[in-house]
Amino acid sequence: MQIRGKVRDKASGQGMENVLVSNGEHVVSTDGDGSYVLQAEHGTHPFVWVSTPDGFTADDRFYGIVDEAGGDLDFDLTPAPEREGRSFRLAQITDTHLEAEAGGRSSKEVLIQALRELESQAEPDLIIHSGDLTNIGSLGQLRHFHEAIEAIETPVFPLLGNHDGGDERRSRSGEETCTRNYGQILGPAYYSFNWGGYHFALYADVDAFFSPADQQRKAAWLRADLARQPPGRESVVVVHMPPAISFVEQLSRSGVVVLLYGHWHSSRTFSHSGVAVAATPPLCFGGIDTEPRGYRLLQFSESGVESVELRALQRPSLRPTSPAAITLENGELPLLWERRISSQLHRAAPVRWEDNLLVSLRCEDIGAATGLCCLDATTGERRWEHRTDASVKNSAAVSADGLCALISSPGRLYLLDAATGSRRWEVDLPEYPSRWIHLSPAIADGAVYAGAKAGYGAYELDSGRQQWYTPLDSSDAWPSYATPVVFGPLLIVLQQGRGLLALERRSGEIVWEREFRPGYQYGAPVLVDDLLVSGGAPEHLVVLRAASGETIWEREGLEKYPTGLAAGADRIFATTPAGQITCFDLHTGELGWRFQTGDDLLDMTPYSRGGRSLLAAPVRWRERVIVGGLDGVLYILDAASGACVSETRFGAPISAAPCLMGDGLCVGIWDGRLYCFGG
Repeated sequence: MQIRGKVRDKASGQGMENVLVSNGEHVVSTDGDGSYVLQAEHGTHPFVWVSTPDGFTADDRFYGIVDEAGGDLDFDLTPAPEREGRSFRLAQITDTHLEAEAGGRSSKEVLIQALRELESQAEPDLIIHSGDLTNIGSLGQLRHFHEAIEAIETPVFPLLGNHDGGDERRSRSGEETCTRNYGQILGPAYYSFNWGGYHFALYADVDAFFSPADQQRKAAWLRADLARQPPGRESVVVVHMPPAISFVEQLSRSGVVVLLYGHWHSSRTFSHSGVAVAATPPLCFGGIDTEPRGYRLLQFSESGVESVELRALQRPSLRPTSPAAITLENGELPLLWERRISSQLHRAAPVRWEDNLLVSLRCEDIGAATGLCCLDATTGERRWEHRTDASVKNSAAVSADGLCALISSPGRLYLLDAATGSRRWEVDLPEYPSRWIHLSPAIADGAVYAGAKAGYGAYELDSGRQQWYTPLDSSDAWPSYATPVVFGPLLIVLQQGRGLLALERRSGEIVWEREFRPGYQYGAPVLVDDLLVSGGAPEHLVVLRAASGETIWEREGLEKYPTGLAAGADRIFATTPAGQITCFDLHTGELGWRFQTGDDLLDMTPYSRGGRSLLAAPVRWRERVIVGGLDGVLYILDAASGACVSETRFGAPISAAPCLMGDGLCVGIWDGRLYCFGG
């Protein structure tokens, strides 16, 4: 059937020329008097919608419903000068997973509060939600979501995610489109609009929730929508799922400059073929990669996209301080120096090499400083800085002769001279830049070992030539910080969802495997002589023989899982997402003591909001154990009893382990400040 109609300026009553109108497959432009004609089939094209032009808004809604009778669909658009200027701010939010029950992790009330915090903190002109608005996509949850976004002043543009079709999918075959609930409450599952001279296309890439025919229709719509943009107009595309590199390359040929997405509850940024690509953590709870709950803020101007920044939803209590000393029971460690690096300090502990301190640079803003920074360990003065293609999420590895290996999140491996910062070589791991690598490399016997869940490889230290690569999974999902361990001829890796695997370092072949399905949240295993200590099944610790994988003991006793481990002197120390430091006997697994830390200053623990948790691994020091807390406190505990001998407040989360510096230590806090204390 034919759908006819007009797009009019409500203020003047005049028709509007060159406005795009679509049925979700085909795209047409209005003629000189605002008229359009569009073919549509009832049941195939549920909506016809207008791509609202710069400086206009649809008072009621931007779409009409296609019924059996067909008929005219007119659109009256109201002038909105605030949508015309080229200088504006856009906030991307994602994965709110709203649940209908009040008081839940992401209830309507929680979402409204988070949105108001965002408005107050960032003052955005518009907000785009990149999917998984709700947890199962029931009509009740979708209504609550709609009520939540109507409760704030800033306009919110939602997009369908896979969870938003979950309720329908349970009662339908895998070949059917599951967007009726979404459409009943929120309208089209994908659409576009203009704002301030830029074009925004929200594209539902969750193909499993569309029939094969509808998958083709929506792909045709995106191609047509982008093709109809005038020369010189830059476009931003928003999807839900991690994009394939072929899709990024396709968009780059259509004037797209930014691609935003969610789904993995993590932050990841890189640039490819001129497109800035960014994933964003959830708004209402901590990310899978332990990024704080937050949003991404884009600043637009006459000259283009000025910035694409990741922002945490910070609390008023986040006030970094500079302690004059760390007080101990028999004296103090005075502050020797303080230095702020050019990125935040997340999970990568500083590394001491001779009189140098190597600090990984992780910044999730597009175009920001990422790589490795070298400081003078005595004064804190910067010696050199080496930039990488994207964030380095974990610590560097350093050989005895001063060669330094580091890997970026998308999977580029670098070897540097630790003394000068000069690059010896760089190599891309298989599937670069689609990797999600949060692990440190390892160096041993003339080789660098690097990878993550999808697979690991060995690379010659001298040249970077790949010696072998062992694929282990289809992807790196989900991001893990459990760095591999070298033991004799073995590379031992914690494979999330599978267990511990020992790879032969000469060939990459699996020598032994211990299955227990660990989570991505687990901290790295640690060695004590020939014993390997690791998190086991949920709430369990396990000790194995590193050479064979033989279990010595496995015992329950943890709160959930270990986020960090340290061991030695017949003791195991574990930090947990419940904010506890727990001590066990190395040989029997018997509980020694527990110590509880305070309230988190940022919501960083996966799926958590407003709790007590720890992320940094404990550090053994003399007869003490040192732990940095998300409550912003550095704790020094008696290793034998768990008694607290020192508390030093820094006012910001400590999510990376402190670095021992002879008789002192270096502590890093969330905002990128490093403090060196010594005798």
